[in-house]
Amino acid sequence: MNNDSNGGFTINVNSPGNLIAQTINFNAPVTFGGKTEHGGFSDQQIARALEACVGRERVINTKWKWAGAYWYLRWACNYPVDVQKFCTKIQSLELTIPGGYECSYESIRKLATLSFMDCDARKLDEVKVSRSDQDTFAQCREIVLKLAEELGKSYLPKV
Repeated sequence: MNNDSNGGFTINVNSPGNLIAQTINFNAPVTFGGKTEHGGFSDQQIARALEACVGRERVINTKWKWAGAYWYLRWACNYPVDVQKFCTKIQSLELTIPGGYECSYESIRKLATLSFMDCDARKLDEVKVSRSDQDTFAQCREIVLKLAEELGKSYLPKV
């Protein structure tokens, strides 16, 4: 099993002679041994990354900025595209964040319809942004980069 570059999982079924007979791709969360993985990250790893990003003087310091987390997590971690389901998923995580910074559907539903949200957040250099969306994109981009950095720390060995 390998992590797919699109954030899912790929399982190669080998035939005699170790040739790949079939490739099976999973582009949704997969459960292994009772643990759900989203693009290679557990819910706990995603929760810790979000906690590092949400709060006063952090990149997600207003409720609407959850749109940046929505954009990244739907592409990199196979989180729901439906905004209501995304918010429900976030609320199911065991997050320890200050009050007033919770993810809410009403705060991000309109932003989730911006055209750049349909572009893969992991390919920021390829995203075409309309002039009217440039400020929102710049702030969402900052959130994407911070979340990617925080999730990258979960792969680092504990010292």
